[in-house]
Amino acid sequence: MSTSTSLQVAVEYAASHTPLIFKIRTNNFRQRGGNIAFLSCFPSEEEYLYPPLTYLQPTGKREEVVVDGHTFTVVEVVPDLD
Repeated sequence: MSTSTSLQVAVEYAASHTPLIFKIRTNNFRQRGGNIAFLSCFPSEEEYLYPPLTYLQPTGKREEVVVDGHTFTVVEVVPDLD
């Protein structure tokens, strides 16, 4: 699973009728994905990679964000790599 620290990048990839964006909250360094910006075709995007089967546990926090006149649902999740 590839992720980005940039909301603008996430918005570009979330173009749909009902766009959904996950906001990943980590509690410690072991929950953070590996920074692969040095391998990316777009190093300025600060891309992070999570291993297969990473479970995203919803925290219950949800918000609506408006970017360029479009509304996006943002759901906060915590990754579980176990």
